[in-house]
Amino acid sequence: KVFLRQPVIEPQGEAKSALWIYKQLGERLGLGDYFQYADEEDYLRQQLAPLGVSLEEVKAKGYAEAPETPHASESSELTWNTPSGKVELYSDTLSRVGFPGVPTWDEPPQPSENQFYLLTGKVAQSTQFGTQNNQLLHKYSDEPRIWMNAQIAAKLGLATDDWVEVSSEVGTIHTQLLATQAIRPDCVYMTPGYGHLSKGLKTAFGVGASDSAIHVTYTDPISGSQALSQTFVTVKKA
Repeated sequence: KVFLRQPVIEPQGEAKSALWIYKQLGERLGLGDYFQYADEEDYLRQQLAPLGVSLEEVKAKGYAEAPETPHASESSELTWNTPSGKVELYSDTLSRVGFPGVPTWDEPPQPSENQFYLLTGKVAQSTQFGTQNNQLLHKYSDEPRIWMNAQIAAKLGLATDDWVEVSSEVGTIHTQLLATQAIRPDCVYMTPGYGHLSKGLKTAFGVGASDSAIHVTYTDPISGSQALSQTFVTVKKA
């Protein structure tokens, strides 16, 4: 089945959808050819077209039946989306743009003494970071704190609920500590996305601290992704 999530209320103020923002940015940067849709509904219609389903049908019922995708039989030949159609241990694509065709191991940097790996990760109560201002979800969420291994915390004279100063080479934040056995001695962990600065977020404003304020930007040269576990921090009582 294909389901449609429809807005409960109209967008407030100057709020725009992500698809609108992406397309506008692309066009204003001279990259409009990469955004081949007129608006949000046209984008959805293009997604539904290969299924033989109309957007109007999904809107009317909230869902539509989609045809089942036939599975390849065991006797059919499987192909991959690579130049050879096979699993490639050596990538000509990467080699052509100047990267090693075969992955190589680079020893990752290590934190120095009294430093910790800064880890972040999502929590079950929030959808990404867009629902942190929801009062009901906030009611059933723990106050965001920085996790530290209990033995390490004791050595540093720290305890759960202590206010601590967390510093990296790009910034410093203040937050409360959670001493726990659920983390390695060389790591600390923060729930990302807190530390909102907008007072319009009446529930989320002033809750927790921003991991972004201390994350160092390291970009993977091949994928373009950010190396989120490569920031090292120190922690001391505030």
